Amino acid sequence: MATIVTTVEIAFDGTIFVDISDRTTKVRIKYGRRRILDEFSTGTASITIENRDNFLTPGHSDSTYGNTQLINREVRVSTAVTGGTDSHSTYLWRGFIADVDYTAGQQTSTVVIRTVDGFDKLAKASIFNQSFSEAYTGVRIAEILDLASVNYPNSTNPEDRSIDLGAIKATATSSAVTATALDYCKQLARTENGRFLVNHAGTPSATNKGGILSFFEINNATEAGITISDAVTLPSGSVEAKKLQLEWGSEQLFNSYEFTASDSSIQTGSASSSITKYGERVIKRTLLSDATASDEAGTYFIYLHNEPALRASSVMVDIDSATTADAEQMLHVHVMSALSLSYLPPGSSTTLTGEYVIEGVDLDIQVRDMATNASKIRGIYNTASADAGFWILGDTVLGSFPTILAPSWLVTGGFRLDDPDRGVLPVTL
Repeated sequence: MATIVTTVEIAFDGTIFVDISDRTTKVRIKYGRRRILDEFSTGTASITIENRDNFLTPGHSDSTYGNTQLINREVRVSTAVTGGTDSHSTYLWRGFIADVDYTAGQQTSTVVIRTVDGFDKLAKASIFNQSFSEAYTGVRIAEILDLASVNYPNSTNPEDRSIDLGAIKATATSSAVTATALDYCKQLARTENGRFLVNHAGTPSATNKGGILSFFEINNATEAGITISDAVTLPSGSVEAKKLQLEWGSEQLFNSYEFTASDSSIQTGSASSSITKYGERVIKRTLLSDATASDEAGTYFIYLHNEPALRASSVMVDIDSATTADAEQMLHVHVMSALSLSYLPPGSSTTLTGEYVIEGVDLDIQVRDMATNASKIRGIYNTASADAGFWILGDTVLGSFPTILAPSWLVTGGFRLDDPDRGVLPVTL
């Protein structure tokens, strides 16, 4: 069993972080999405603290911090595994206070600090009467984030942006754009069929404090994963699943598309054999790409989703029950991490195996010992099948050759804006 120490910090004055770990009893963190076809939404984290000494009584004049500005103050939640090899803590969350709820009891009080991630800021920022030239989706997103009316995120320490170039070009705007920054960025993500969210955890470093606004292009490679299994005896590098949830159904079944391109032309197509079996199931999207790219996107979309498939929709793991090394690796897991899952159904002699990509993260942290901040951490990870994307040469998860290759426009090779290793333009665009 691993000993995981959890640290909770709040910048009450906007600059200096105050450690409130010794009064924290539990933390619940949620971000990402449940299914690959859902929209990414604002991540949330709730932090419950003991308040017997009037430390944080909201709005109270003689409270230590309750009478200071609380809304929009930054909050960080990090972990370190005792005896582990990481040189830096893993930041499971970085967000901003949205609400502070106070519960009074007989000589007791409890405060719940409710926080949100940077999506909340983008939802409140506006693009007004703005024109854009033709550009790859990631370039367009970076332009939006740099607008004076948005200007988020805007620092480099801690790191708070990780934007891929994108594989699809958004056409030049024919009329000025007026929209919320979040809505328009989400439309660009749909155009790319990529992922746009605030991500946390990942590889620990001096500048990774979580809360990184991330845009993953459609052919972005996943990170190296860990094996999760229902087996009782497991080798190093594998973790026992507390519970696996499998789904077989039609919630992700589509066999016809109507994609509206940037010039308002409607591109259509269908998979006739799937329609014969299941009836027509239409996916409709409005994209910012030209007619050719929009039509290719629709064709490939229904190729990926025109048959029902068994998938492990979520997996539950008690992270602190793993070995020190495996617990450390599990804490790094975030959206776009890879998992190898295996499950032997009762009464069966055939093990179900699959490669999956994390789409959503739900962490339930219960403090075992408030003196040492040692914690019990249960993680629930929503996953998507790794083959619900494009084949990638040399990728550990997505390197199995599919029936058909990705469309011809996927040639950017994982270029990432402002990245020191992946920020050099490829030979072809």
